[in-house]
Amino acid sequence: MSSVTTWQRLEPIPRTDDLRVGLRAEIADPLWMLARQRQFGELRGEDAGSPVVASLELSVGRISRLHLGEPGGDAANLATDHDDTAAPLEVLVEREPVRGAGVDAGVVVSAGLHLLRLLRFHQAPAAARIYLDHYALRVEDLPGNDLELERLRRRAVGRAPDARRLAADLVAHRGSAPELTSLPAAPTIAASDRNKVLAAVNAFLAAWGALLSEPAAGAVDAWVPNRLEHAFAIQADVTGGLALLRADEYRGGRLDWHSFTLAGRPSLGAPATPRPPTSLVRTVLPTPVSYGGMPADRFWEIEDGTVRFGALETGRTDLGRLLLTEFALTYGNDWFVIPVDLPVGSVTTMDRFTVTDTFGLSTQVGPSRSAGFRMFELDAPGGPRRLDGVFFLAPAVADVLESPPTEEVAFFRDELANVVWGVERRFQGGAGTPVDRYEEHQQRLAALQRVETVTPDAQLLYRLMTDVPEHWHPFVPVRAAGVAATPGVIQLERRPLVRIAADGTATAVEPRGRVLTAADPLRLEEEEVPRDGTHVVRTFQLTRWSDGRYHLWSGRHRSTGAGEGSSGLRFDSVQTIVP
Repeated sequence: MSSVTTWQRLEPIPRTDDLRVGLRAEIADPLWMLARQRQFGELRGEDAGSPVVASLELSVGRISRLHLGEPGGDAANLATDHDDTAAPLEVLVEREPVRGAGVDAGVVVSAGLHLLRLLRFHQAPAAARIYLDHYALRVEDLPGNDLELERLRRRAVGRAPDARRLAADLVAHRGSAPELTSLPAAPTIAASDRNKVLAAVNAFLAAWGALLSEPAAGAVDAWVPNRLEHAFAIQADVTGGLALLRADEYRGGRLDWHSFTLAGRPSLGAPATPRPPTSLVRTVLPTPVSYGGMPADRFWEIEDGTVRFGALETGRTDLGRLLLTEFALTYGNDWFVIPVDLPVGSVTTMDRFTVTDTFGLSTQVGPSRSAGFRMFELDAPGGPRRLDGVFFLAPAVADVLESPPTEEVAFFRDELANVVWGVERRFQGGAGTPVDRYEEHQQRLAALQRVETVTPDAQLLYRLMTDVPEHWHPFVPVRAAGVAATPGVIQLERRPLVRIAADGTATAVEPRGRVLTAADPLRLEEEEVPRDGTHVVRTFQLTRWSDGRYHLWSGRHRSTGAGEGSSGLRFDSVQTIVP
């Protein structure tokens, strides 16, 4: 039998041209509400379950060895055992010597005055006078020639004890004992005051030892002068073998997992106390991902008006912003978070990951790298593939109190002079306080006498070379060391500017800080000073670690510069004299 199929379509006929009536979604129309719920996908079913239980089996290794500097063939001999609970990794990598480095006069004076306060606190004022006379600061104890040091010298010489000499004598007398049980023979202390003085000097030694975090004498420095960066490596035992993590380009400041790469060699040796990996099993409840301004998944929910995804200005080539927008608007409610507590300083690999959904089905979840997604996973260029998927929770500090720069050097290109300048804007003077080199330059210009010409009525003055401030140090291109004569392979070497006095005396102007005197000669890789320039500062930093102890250290970090500059250097110039 033949059949006739007919189709009928229902179309709404608006009673008015005003669209606001239909958009009001009045609650008196339940059929309209059901239709809108269906359009928004709230009534759509999927053949899938939501995760309710997640089970993780992890292998957790701890840092056992630390190597400061770029590891080479002797890395096993230079590396030291590391305990991540003792100090943050940033402190051990960045810290520099302060006491005994020629910039510690302020520390020495403050510590000496602290000893006098301790003696008076322990009711030994006579002993305070004796120690002051015996260890009184002398002029030669505070070397240097900057203005701040001269002011400190006038206030402190003969009025404060030298904390360095005092601490050296006390430590030598103490030996390997934890505390002093007797006093050195000199100076002579009355028998009635010895117990009081003993308590005071023990408190002084404890404060002196905990005042600053400094490297041991002769320790390898992590700062690489030709790269203006820190380099170091750490090692941990994991299930797949030894994991060597290298940080060859750490600029200082914030240390995290992305500062490291996974390497296969060299080995940093075996620790004195082995730290084998431990197994960690966690069964947790997955939680949907949420963030501020997340699009609402229900029609009646009012969204946060402070986030407007429709106002994003994104081009076709802005892939990062496009991916972020797609995640936020399309796939944001498909992601779940599984919290896992890991010990700080751990190197973790995942052995098994099982998810159980609402239908009771258990699924083994594999690595996401098969889909090209490797967030929070260490790169392993040329490293062991057996350790793919390693996650490193760096023993980094949460927050740091930072002082104003004690030293500041700006590197930038001067295309007109065809050199790179290292401008030493500040350096740490002998008193430990920063000295402004620009202010020094202005004082020097004010002290210069006016040039008298041979012919009083001359209107032009010939200059062989224009003047450049003393804190501007040139870097000129030279052939790279240890590299064959290959075109384009050069380094930037610091050269001194020679000053010619009126009597013909030549003087080479040298830097006064640490950054520009880190090597002799100091050579920089050309790519380290791009067109944007680069900026290196030294500061004092204070933080508190997980055991509650404070750590104070002096370190340096590097940031992007402010572009090119010009020194105004000219040769064979003529200056017009205005009468």
